[in-house]
Amino acid sequence: MAGSLQREGPLPPSSARGEGSKAVTSTVAIVWPCPLGVDEYEAAGRDVEVPRPDCPACTKPMIFWSGYSRTVRNDDDRRIWVRRSRCVPCRASHGVLPAFCLLRRLYGVEVIGPAVEETVAGTPAREVAEDTGLPYTTIRDWRRRHRDRAPVLAAGFAALAVELGAGAPELAAVPERAALQALDCAWTMARSRFGTAVAGRWRFWSVVSGGEALGTTTHPPWISVGGRRLIPPVP
Repeated sequence: MAGSLQREGPLPPSSARGEGSKAVTSTVAIVWPCPLGVDEYEAAGRDVEVPRPDCPACTKPMIFWSGYSRTVRNDDDRRIWVRRSRCVPCRASHGVLPAFCLLRRLYGVEVIGPAVEETVAGTPAREVAEDTGLPYTTIRDWRRRHRDRAPVLAAGFAALAVELGAGAPELAAVPERAALQALDCAWTMARSRFGTAVAGRWRFWSVVSGGEALGTTTHPPWISVGGRRLIPPVP
């Protein structure tokens, strides 16, 4: 990561039928709360155990349907295998993305999240770039996307916190700060309800937003409460 001069930018979407190294990311993805580290996940290769999801549209069980390879960058580049699931009745396929990824983002969520948080707290993007070794243009892009998404993120995570049993959280007037405060409240409530099986803070950010924390969709697929998608299911 240190010294990297490559600008990230959004990863290009793959064909719905894409497979292998040319398929970088899925147009539609289901994010699961993967408990594995990136290294451990990479080492498993195509044998990685992934829980079979239900279809987001019709809720029927899906079948696994091959997969695709994509890169995730933390300290260095890791090539991981992402399982693809298919709903036969809906004739739709979805990538089953581990929670350490965001949709169409090269860097891992545990790199992106802290960098975004630093800039929201007031640290200039250039200073964050110097401290982390990340490209300035990448930090700037993440901040812009988070700024655009902040009202939706704040509302979604605040609603989840309330559904998990919290009172209505008192949030900052600045949407970006409110989004992070709502995330903290929802994550704290999820941990208190389901324990440490709930993903870490930034993976939780990815799971709840459906990988779209820095996405472009107006309405991300917020999860439902009940624990089924908040904690790692048994594959």
